[in-house]
Order: sequence, then C-alpha cells, then structure tokens
Amino acid sequence: MSGDLILVEKQGNICTLTINRPEKRNSVNPETLLQLGDTLNSLKEDGETRVIIIRGSGESAFSSGYDIGRLGGGTSEPEGPRRDAFKYCLDSIQDFPYPVIAMIYGYAVGGGLEIAVTCDIRLAADTARLGITPARLGVVYSAAGVNRFLNLVGISHTKELFYTGRIIDAERALDIGLVDHVYPVEELHRAAYELAQEIAHNAPLTIRGIKTTVSKLLKRTAPGPEDEAELARLQAEAYRSDDLKEGQKAFLEKRKPRFTGH
Repeated sequence: MSGDLILVEKQGNICTLTINRPEKRNSVNPETLLQLGDTLNSLKEDGETRVIIIRGSGESAFSSGYDIGRLGGGTSEPEGPRRDAFKYCLDSIQDFPYPVIAMIYGYAVGGGLEIAVTCDIRLAADTARLGITPARLGVVYSAAGVNRFLNLVGISHTKELFYTGRIIDAERALDIGLVDHVYPVEELHRAAYELAQEIAHNAPLTIRGIKTTVSKLLKRTAPGPEDEAELARLQAEAYRSDDLKEGQKAFLEKRKPRFTGH
C-alpha cells in the first residue's frame, strides 16, 4: 500500500490512518481528501473499529495544509471541487460513529489544522506548530471551517488565529484549547494508543451516543440562508481577487505578500 495517499493500519479495534505525502509535508489535495473520506466511510461498516487515529507520515508534519500548487486563483467558484473534497473529508470525520484522534507531529497548518480540529481529540508533540493561514493567502475561509474553531477555542482566540495567521507552538495551543494534551515527541505515539485503547474498551453504544449527541448540539449554531449567501459572496470576491494571486505567488516565492485589497 506504499503508493496510497492514505495508509491504513489496524490493531484490534484501533485503526490508524496516515496521510502519506511526506515529500509535500503531507499537504492535501482533492485526491488525498477523497481517499481519506472514502476510507473512513468504509470503516464505518467493518463492525470492528472503535477508534480512529489520524496522523501524518513521519514526524515533520501532521499536514501542512492544502497543496498550494492545486489552489486555483482568479475564479469565482471557491465551492468547487477543492472545497467539495474538503467538505466530504471533514464530514466523514465528523460523522464517523466513534471517536477520531488527531496525533500531531510537526506542522498542522491551514486545512491540515482544520482536519485536526474536526477530530474529537487532539494530541500534540511538544515540537508541534499549528496555525490557520488564509489571511496570508488572501482566502476567505468557509463558515463551516470558522465555526469549528469557534466551537473549540471560542470567539477571541478564533479571531486572533485567523486575523494574524500566526504559527503557534504546542504549549500555546494547549493554553487556548486548540489541542487537548502535549507530550514529548518520543512519548506521543504511546500516549495516543493508550488513550485509544482506553476508549475502545468502553461500551460502544454509549460512545456512539455521546459523539452523536455532541455533533447534533454543535450543529445548532450553523448560519442561516441569508448569512450563507453573504459569506458565499465574500468568498467569491476573494477568489477573484488580485490579492489571492499575490498570496499564492508570495508563498511559492517564500516572501511576504504585498496585498492591495483588490
């Protein structure tokens, strides 16, 4: 399975899914996202899996975010295949009937961090670095994505993370509730599996019921149709902008972007 974008390893009732693009710091593209979503959905039906662990290949990155080379600029359709694949993947994590744990080594940035935020529990190595960076690219983030951060870290921390695009260390992430536990890098793997085993030994129907209840309660905060229309307009405006092109170019050239607001 070495050619797969998602590696699958089963140990009893625990299944580890590894984002397997180490040469790209485990950045994701539509193919990776769709394969992760498909894998999760197939595991729903196996009757054995009680806990999922998601990680990145190696220890340099959980996921460095969406592959910038695949991010289209100058289009009025931000909700095209790219976002559809993201939504499918994130919905598959959220709708998986049992807990999903993010095991975070290295960088978890942008869409990679949103994957971790969508998981039920986040464990990070003390060397982890986390950030949400659309402001550095000129992208207006989706309402569903922002809402996930609001539910996890609250209004003030969400605004600071999105406004600054700052990359924070694991201890700061723990302080604001972005991750649940931080471990020395050499202890993270053991800690994640001990937690997974503890959960897997509990009553399956209870665990399913708790996850479903929490998911239903969180959905009460979704924006209404008028708000969705306004947010879609803002996203389309950003995706047509010169600033998005400049943000992508600056990222690829490893320099600070020169935004104009157009």
